[in-house]
Amino acid sequence: MAKTQKVSTGSVRCFFLVVVSAAALGYLLLYSVQEPSQISIKEVVPKIRNEQATSSHLNQVSKSTKYSLTQNNEQKLVSSTNGTHNPKTFLSSKPTNQSTTTPIPLTKTPNKSVLTATAYAKQLQFSLESNSHVDFSVGDTIRVVFSAKDQQNNAIITNIGDYFRASISTLQNKSGAVGIITDHQNGTYTATFRLLWEGQVKIKVQLVLPRQAIDVIERTIREHPFDKVTFRRRYLVGRVSVDTRCNIDPVVFNGTRPVCDYSDPHAGGRWYCEKAANISCEEPGYHSYILGGGAKNVLRPGEEKLVGRTQRLDISGSPSTITVANGLDILAERKRCLPGLVTPQINGFYQQGVWNSLVCHNRHFCNQLEWRSCLRGKNLHFFGDSTIRQWYEQFVKILEINDTMLPEATHQTGPLFAEDPVNNITLRYRTHGPPIRTGPTRNTNIKYIANAIDEIKGGPDDVVGLTIWSHLTANPVELYRERLEAIRAAIQRLQQRSPRTMVVIKSANTFIGGEVNGGDWLAYRFDQVMRELFEGMDVVLVDAWEMTSAQQWHKDAIHPTSDIIVQEVEFLCSFICPL
Repeated sequence: MAKTQKVSTGSVRCFFLVVVSAAALGYLLLYSVQEPSQISIKEVVPKIRNEQATSSHLNQVSKSTKYSLTQNNEQKLVSSTNGTHNPKTFLSSKPTNQSTTTPIPLTKTPNKSVLTATAYAKQLQFSLESNSHVDFSVGDTIRVVFSAKDQQNNAIITNIGDYFRASISTLQNKSGAVGIITDHQNGTYTATFRLLWEGQVKIKVQLVLPRQAIDVIERTIREHPFDKVTFRRRYLVGRVSVDTRCNIDPVVFNGTRPVCDYSDPHAGGRWYCEKAANISCEEPGYHSYILGGGAKNVLRPGEEKLVGRTQRLDISGSPSTITVANGLDILAERKRCLPGLVTPQINGFYQQGVWNSLVCHNRHFCNQLEWRSCLRGKNLHFFGDSTIRQWYEQFVKILEINDTMLPEATHQTGPLFAEDPVNNITLRYRTHGPPIRTGPTRNTNIKYIANAIDEIKGGPDDVVGLTIWSHLTANPVELYRERLEAIRAAIQRLQQRSPRTMVVIKSANTFIGGEVNGGDWLAYRFDQVMRELFEGMDVVLVDAWEMTSAQQWHKDAIHPTSDIIVQEVEFLCSFICPL
């Protein structure tokens, strides 16, 4: 039985932040790892994938079907006599309310081809609603409508379920906010904006993916739910390294070698590795992601014109800029920041590069002394990927304290620990359980988030922050849902034994990436599942999605720049020490 090892400041501005320009070119996913706790590890023989199983078969599965976890660790996989195997079915997407910040498009588009996203974007135009007035003031709501137009400016019905983003901004003073996209299911869309500052305001609507590209991405998930990314477990035997393949489903190994089952149903995780010859499944090893190794070319001829790296294609329209006069005091009479508050669709805006929340009265810190005063006596536990590791790193920088890697850990994956003994502040970070795309990391340092939360006693001075999304985007959304359901149950157990422990959920953030394995649409789809599962719970939501979408002065990056991270942790601290 294998058991888990438990395991510059620079001045902070009050009115504006220094711009740190960082372009994220490429899909860089450097993340963390964690370990199954007290699970049964055994050898099993994988079934052979049925090459005849088609996507049409998967499409016939009811949308209520879920890939349910094995309820005990004694299940074994045995080769069938005819050498075939029907893979478990996952759903790649699930309908949601159409009126979301950015719609999750699911309706199939009519049989009209769009050769490239660029060509389609040139057909799209936006304009103010016909009943809009011409004088605008702070507090007003405006709407722009857009659809594809021919050369004579006549509407042409083309796509249903395209993926757009919308924003308003004034770059001169680093002001920005998002718009809400509504898909009317007839080829016409509306972007709704709330005017939140005065001056010259630019309206921007961007095509991220046409429906045809989304169809391609969904097909690749149905046909290749697990084999687009390759992982391995490495053992060191003297001076020799022995590598075996690992994945969520042993079927992808396509072999008859014994398989070690490291799954943990309690934590919502399943994980399998081929067994190395003459090495026990109990033997510790190192987990890693094989960059480019074994990745399948899942695109068909011509599809690369639609699906590649995320693009932001501006749509033309008029007026592209409006003048907004002074009006309502948007920030007056905001609530105190307390867990459980409802997050509206437009929940804040930037002005002078500073985030102003419309959820509650958020804080801004002028100096290190204020940060230390807020965090004095607090224990902050951060779990997840590298986007929440940025919180840990930012606090270490702000507080000017040294961090320590625990035995055989790496900074990339943790576990990490930092302490301010004078002010009794402790910071901890560790990554989530597999799949994780990372360099070699000792398996004994890998822990599922649900298990890590179960180990926290909790109390009024404990803050638990978590995020999980980017390492799972290449897989079916139902797998992600199961992981979150286990985390949700762990949070409920924590709140039952320690009701005053603060739990903070960090949403996904926007980024440029390869759309087949990652990118905005897949991240947003996962983010909606997260919001659905944690809705109504007594938790804090830090809406990093909106905070990264609203700013227009940095390029999208999976790791937002330091000035954006400061806004995120300031919002977090608005709940730790509310005004």
